[in-house]
Amino acid sequence: MRLPRRYKIIQFLIFLGPILTITVLLYAMIAWCTYISMSDWRSAAISLRFVGFRNYADVVSTERFLVSLINNIQWMILFMIPTTFLGLVLAYLIIMTGKETLFRTIFLLSTAISMTVAGTLWVWMYASEGALNTLFKMLGLNFLVRPWISDPSTALYALIFVTIWQYLGFSIIVFEAAIKGIDRAIVEAAVVDGASGLTLFFRIILPQVKHAFLIVVPLLVLAALKVFDVVYVMTRGGPGLSTYVLAYFMWVKAFWERFMADGAAIAIIILLLSLVVVIPYAWYALKRWFG
Repeated sequence: MRLPRRYKIIQFLIFLGPILTITVLLYAMIAWCTYISMSDWRSAAISLRFVGFRNYADVVSTERFLVSLINNIQWMILFMIPTTFLGLVLAYLIIMTGKETLFRTIFLLSTAISMTVAGTLWVWMYASEGALNTLFKMLGLNFLVRPWISDPSTALYALIFVTIWQYLGFSIIVFEAAIKGIDRAIVEAAVVDGASGLTLFFRIILPQVKHAFLIVVPLLVLAALKVFDVVYVMTRGGPGLSTYVLAYFMWVKAFWERFMADGAAIAIIILLLSLVVVIPYAWYALKRWFG
């Protein structure tokens, strides 16, 4: 039985309405944030007098911005590469062992925990008398004992490790799905021809899961650009400026120092940096899938 035309229109509107509402609100908020970033709202009192790009120039010229940008770039590289590589390798090993349910559950536990909870857990792990240092002492590895998040030389890398641990399950799931999607005839033919182990992985598996990199890499890069909660919970940007990142700098400017216009300017800069990642990715993906 075919539904009357008016029922089809109602169904379409029910589906389209929420999408249009979210889209309009999203772009309205971006436009509003852009205008605030060009205003002189720099105190608890709201002031929307237009000042152009002055706030951007003021923010970019500060030491905190430069340090935050460098830390974000380091975070992006040191987080994205290991998480992607380990996700692929572990996904392959999990499938080869046939213990997918067990290992998938183990690695997904970290992903299911919120970053705030994970940060609180790792503060205890990294404490001077915490689990990590206690373990090193028990194993006789006293040279590895150190104040992980209190030392400026190790704090940033300690936090990056937490995000790797948090997102590794996501990477594994994506690559696991990609590997399972490979035509088994290709794998079986390679095995018959004598391929096994590393040869099978690099010559057959890796070329067949390139599309998974299109999902994992951009999302991990974006996650590194907008990282905030783990920094806020674990170090508040310290010691000194060693773990300052752009999102935390934005929060400090907008909600701690009450320089709302400066905070909005940093937010727009983060958006533009994200577009640098998203636009080439979207262009390549569209050409690959529809070209």
